[in-house]
Amino acid sequence: MRVIQGENDLLLTCTAVSDGIAILRCETQDDTVTLPSEIDGAPVTQLGPYALSERAPDLSGRETFAVRITCGGPEPVHDANAIRAITLPAVLKSVGSYAFYNCRRLETITLPQTVTDFGGGALMNCRALHTVVLRAAPNAPTCLQKLLGEHAGELDVRFEGESPARLLFPAYTEELEDLSPAHIFQRRIHGAGYGYRQCFDASVLSFRQYDLALTGLLERHDFSVAARVAARRLAVPYALSDAARDAYLDCLRAHGGALLRACAAAGESAAISFLLSLGVLTAADVDAACDAAREKEQTAALSVLLAATGKTSAKGRAKTFDL
Repeated sequence: MRVIQGENDLLLTCTAVSDGIAILRCETQDDTVTLPSEIDGAPVTQLGPYALSERAPDLSGRETFAVRITCGGPEPVHDANAIRAITLPAVLKSVGSYAFYNCRRLETITLPQTVTDFGGGALMNCRALHTVVLRAAPNAPTCLQKLLGEHAGELDVRFEGESPARLLFPAYTEELEDLSPAHIFQRRIHGAGYGYRQCFDASVLSFRQYDLALTGLLERHDFSVAARVAARRLAVPYALSDAARDAYLDCLRAHGGALLRACAAAGESAAISFLLSLGVLTAADVDAACDAAREKEQTAALSVLLAATGKTSAKGRAKTFDL
C-alpha cells in the first residue's frame, strides 16, 4: 500500500483513468477532509459513485490500488457522519452519483472550477449542508446549477478568487400530489428557492436574473430571507447594478430591523457594523437590537450598537454581562 503524509487520515481506493486518477472510495473518521489533488504525480480527476457515502460502492471486477494518507493517526474505519467539511481536489472534473450519500453532518463543500459533472443524488440526505465554496470566477461556467439541483435547502454560496462574490440561495420544497386512482401526479413546488436555481445561462450564473428574483421573495412575504439575500449581495457586490443596489437597500430599509435584531442576539458584531454602515436602519431598529443584545448578554454586539447611537452603556447596564 502506498503511504503518503498529509493533513488527514484517509484510506483511498483508486484506479487509473485516461486523464489521471479516480478516487473510488475514501474511508475516514476525520471531520474536515481535504482530498489529495495528485497521487504519485498524476492528477485526481474523478470522484466515484458512493465514494464518501455511508454505503460502500461495489468495486468488484475493478482494477484498483490502495493509498493511505496519514497525519499520524490510526488507520480509519469509515464514518460518513463524522464528516463536517470536505475540500475536493484542485483539478477534479467529476463527482459521481451519491458520492456523499448519507453524510448527514456535512456542512461545507469546497469545489474547484474544473468540476463540470455533478452526479445525481450526490447530496442525498446531506441536510446539514449550508455552505458551498467555489474556487472559481463568478462569470465562469461551473457545476453550481447541477449542485443546487441536488439540494433543496438554503445554501450560502461563495465564489473565492480575484473577484469574490457571495450569494444566498433560499430553500424550497417539492411534493407530488396523487390526483386520481390512475396515480396521475401533479408536481407542486413551494418557496422562491426553486426560481433562484434557474438563474443560469449555459452553466454561468446570471447575476442580473438572480437580483431580479428578489421580487418573488417580497411577493411571497419571505421578508427575513429577502433581507439576508440583500445583505450578502451588498456586502460583496459583484456585478451589482445601481438599480439592484437600490432595490436591496429598499428591502433592508423595510425589513432590515429584524435581521439586525437576529445579528445582535447571535453576537455577530461584524454583521451589525455592516448593516449600520448602510444607513437605512432607523433609531427604533437599533434600540430593538440593543434590547436583543442585552437579553442574550452579547456585550460586544451591544457596544457596537451603542457606539452607533452615540451612547454608552448607561448606568453600567452592559457591565453586568460577564461572558
